Amino acid sequence: MRELQAELGLQRIVKLASNEGAFGPLPAAVAAFEAAVGELNRYPDGGGLRLREALAERHGLPVEQVVLGNGADELIRLCAVATLDAGNAAAFPWPSFPSYVAAAACSGAEPVQVPLAGRAFDLDALLSAAAAERTKLIYLANPNNPTGSLLDAGELRSFLAELPPGVLCVLDEAYADYAAPEPEGPKLVRDGAERVCVLRTFSKVYGLAALRVGYALASPEVADTLDRVRLIFNVNQPAQEAALASLHEHDEVGLRVQHARRACHFLERSLAAAGLEPEPSQTNFVYADVPGGDSEGLAHRLLREGYIVRALPGFGAPGAIRVTAGRDDENEGFAEALKRVA
Repeated sequence: MRELQAELGLQRIVKLASNEGAFGPLPAAVAAFEAAVGELNRYPDGGGLRLREALAERHGLPVEQVVLGNGADELIRLCAVATLDAGNAAAFPWPSFPSYVAAAACSGAEPVQVPLAGRAFDLDALLSAAAAERTKLIYLANPNNPTGSLLDAGELRSFLAELPPGVLCVLDEAYADYAAPEPEGPKLVRDGAERVCVLRTFSKVYGLAALRVGYALASPEVADTLDRVRLIFNVNQPAQEAALASLHEHDEVGLRVQHARRACHFLERSLAAAGLEPEPSQTNFVYADVPGGDSEGLAHRLLREGYIVRALPGFGAPGAIRVTAGRDDENEGFAEALKRVA
């Protein structure tokens, strides 16, 4: 980013494009990370037992039903590896997270993109896609990336009840910490859902995106299958220690969630005032349609102002942008820049 800043002759560039948390790692995580550095000559705990035990306790599950990943992104790929053969299909709403496309393709399967109904999930269409004999996997981001919308809990339960028995549904809850109410994926697993895999991450509100720590909650059978296809040392030891320490910082995490919600409301108002059409968000980012569909042009003009946002053709929404909630000064600066270039 320094090279880009120099190339554009800017004093400052603010990145609001990748949905990272607005704040860095928690102090307890930094201390735990630094304490682990002295043993970098040792291999990490391949089972991540202490972190998995803490996550199991938090979610009320046996430790055997928790699997660690190198970020939730690795677990998205592992779900495909464990489930799909060449000629199978994985279905998911679209626009959504592009990693679902790549995960299916890497397993030789077809990615089936089910268009949203406006900005909402079309669950009937998704069920129709799931009914196809070759469909073995459903990805459902809840809240959805990039739209930021949250699925009603009752609708989700009804959807899962109608899924064919041979289909695994991956509930990607990467932004669950920001949502109100919080998605109930872990409760579904506690209640005995056999063909549901819930993904969570430390990359967002905990500020550990660079360390790549995610986890899956699933039935014993699904968790065992994921564990068999993951690399044994997929999460390094300093990352495990930092994540473990972060779990105990409830008050600070709560403040970060409150900040993100306020920041998203501010961004929604700012985008609407500039003539865009934002979607109310249950995440730490805001999606907005751009008048005339010139999302890449607007993103380029904002870059010239020193603000990086995400134009969304790769997510299936070529006429929209996504703006991550930053710190207050970053959000206010973005709003002023938007006024100048929208």
